[in-house]
This record gives sequence, structure tokens and C-alpha cells, in this order.
Amino acid sequence: MKHFFLYIFIFTLLSFQFTNGYGQSSTENIPEGYRLMKVYCYVCHNPEVKSHDQMLAPPMMMVKKHYKPTYPDKKDFVETIVSWVHHPSTEKVLMPGAVRKFKIMPPLAYPEKDLIAIAEYMFDHEMDKPAMMQQMQGNKSRQEMQMEKSQVVLNDGKKWKVDASTITTMKEVNGMLTAFKGQEVKDYHQLGKDIFAKAKVMIMDENNKGEAFEQLHNFFHGMEGNMHKLMEVTTTEEGEKYRALLKVHARTFGDYFE
Repeated sequence: MKHFFLYIFIFTLLSFQFTNGYGQSSTENIPEGYRLMKVYCYVCHNPEVKSHDQMLAPPMMMVKKHYKPTYPDKKDFVETIVSWVHHPSTEKVLMPGAVRKFKIMPPLAYPEKDLIAIAEYMFDHEMDKPAMMQQMQGNKSRQEMQMEKSQVVLNDGKKWKVDASTITTMKEVNGMLTAFKGQEVKDYHQLGKDIFAKAKVMIMDENNKGEAFEQLHNFFHGMEGNMHKLMEVTTTEEGEKYRALLKVHARTFGDYFE
């Protein structure tokens, strides 16, 4: 409930800022989509926050990272972003971990033309890098950061207890990766989307909670990059590479969870 009132306050504040020429003095050379994104989106998706505790929503760079592999066509990407902002729902979620952390956002009645400009800018341009990432990269390599986020540890030497449906769904994932016989690039794209859909179900399952959920989230974070790459491959050889990597990772699930 507190998130709902926060978003209502933010929407009211933005409406006031827009009518009073917020940020107009220095926007002559700034793309309209970027200007609107900073006004509408950065209040919550702010890349300048210095810690996870200050975050209200994931940074826009991460939003794009999750949406563009699933919607590589610009028209589909733009329509999806606009639809999400106006009518968010669990069925449309592509960032299940973020939804578990921040809760699903309420519908926002921003003008469609403004959302289209924002989404088109997102599709065509790099997003601002989060300040936290820049700070960490000053001391660690990108590979080291990725490994830390993806590290799964046992529960004092024992496996984590997860919901029985999670075990069943993970068996389905292993079966899909093993039995897959792709003939065309689009088959690999679809496999990536299907695996992600299964992962989403497991992450969104409220029966997985506490540290067990955090470790489950870490496990799928380790698969996330390869799922996205599988959705974007341009050759079947490349598809086989990422399918094999996902298959190896998926098989380790039983080492940590039961």
C-alpha cells in the first residue's frame, strides 16, 4: 500500500513540474525521449542512487536489458513498454526478481505520445549506467561483479528447501534443454523465451521466501545472461553454444535445492 501512495505522490509532483517548465532551460540539445524519461521515469528508476536500500525500482539500463531480447522488433518493444506503464500486470512481468523486491508498479496515466518517445529512445540508445555499477567497477572487473551476483551458497552445508512445484518446474527446464532439437534460429529464440517463462514462475512463487528465495534468485541470475543471449542468437551454432551453457547450469540446481 505504501508503494501505491508513493507513486500517486510522484505522479502529482511530476504533473506540477511539467506545468512549471521543469528542466526546460537546458533541454535544447537533449532528445525528447531522454528528457521525458528523466522527468517521468528517473524519480523511481534513478540511476544516481548510491545503494540498493535507496532504490525504488530497477534502473532503466536493466529494464532495457530484460525487454529488448524478448522484443527485438522496435514496434513490439515500444508497444510493450507503453502497455506495461498503462496496464502493468504479473502476466507481463519480465523482471520477476525486481517485482518480488519492489512490488508491481501501479498503472500510470502518462500521455501515450510521451511514453512512445521514451520507449523509442530506450530502444535506440544506451541507458545511463547506474552509479552503483560505476562505483563497483572502479574496484572490480565486470566478470567479478557478475560472479558475485550469481553465487549460490548452501544453507550451512545443507540444501535449501523450496516449494515442490519449483522442483517440478526445474525438472521441466532440464527436460526442455536436453530434448531440444532446433532447426532454425527462431527455434532457439523461442527456447530462450520458454526457459525464461519457467524461471519467472519459480521466482514469482511466493512460497519461496527468505534466504531460500534469495539463493534461488541468485541461481537464476547466473542463467539470465545466457537466456537473453539465446533469444538474440543469429546462427544455430551460436544457439547451441548458449543452450549447452544453460544445460550445464540447470543441472547444478539439485546441488543447492530440494
